[in-house]
Amino acid sequence: MISFRKIHAIMHKDAKSLLHNVFVLSGLLIVPIVAFVMNLTAEGFIMELVAMFVQMNILMNGANIICVMIAEEKEKQTLGVLKASTVSGLDFLISKLLINLILTAIVTLGLFFMLDASQAIALGPFMIITTVAILPVAAIGAIVGIATRTQSAASTVVAPFALIFIFLPIAIPATSPAWNVLQYLFSEQTMRGLLAIYNGESYMSYIGIILANFAVLFVLFLLYYKKKGLATD
Repeated sequence: MISFRKIHAIMHKDAKSLLHNVFVLSGLLIVPIVAFVMNLTAEGFIMELVAMFVQMNILMNGANIICVMIAEEKEKQTLGVLKASTVSGLDFLISKLLINLILTAIVTLGLFFMLDASQAIALGPFMIITTVAILPVAAIGAIVGIATRTQSAASTVVAPFALIFIFLPIAIPATSPAWNVLQYLFSEQTMRGLLAIYNGESYMSYIGIILANFAVLFVLFLLYYKKKGLATD
């Protein structure tokens, strides 16, 4: 049974720990810094620039934060203490997911105003689709977090996944047979959804496909979690 008291306690502990976690802080800062510099050189509002940096934030931080937090518990050997205090695996994972969602969404919100997206996009739909898009990425991050033993290993392993999902849809020509599958990846659907919001079109179908991606990745996570648990010993 889910214990909201225990979830809150773990989140409180994680929040204090993350203030000193270089693997998480560096990821949270690098995207806004690069976006700020790029925006200074841009001539006016560019929707594609907003979509690109929001996508980078979701794919990098949405996976990195949760995988590093899971690996940190194992590296610092605090996982056993949590288990001894009757914290369930579900409480543990929900707390990590919520921290992951909150921090990634905060950076996304910062990018929204930093890149002057408020002049062209409604904040509500923007935050809805970008927050939903974190879910499949978090599932990948959780799998990596369980598979790795240290924070540095987790951060190193998860980085290529982000790059693959960022650049693969761009690198594959639309005429390629592989594109028939790649166009339904959550990363491509997030990009299309953002452009649909910008153009005043419906974005609900894109959210549906993103959630379908999450469902598949969540099943893969459950299978891996059932096999490995939270430890790798």
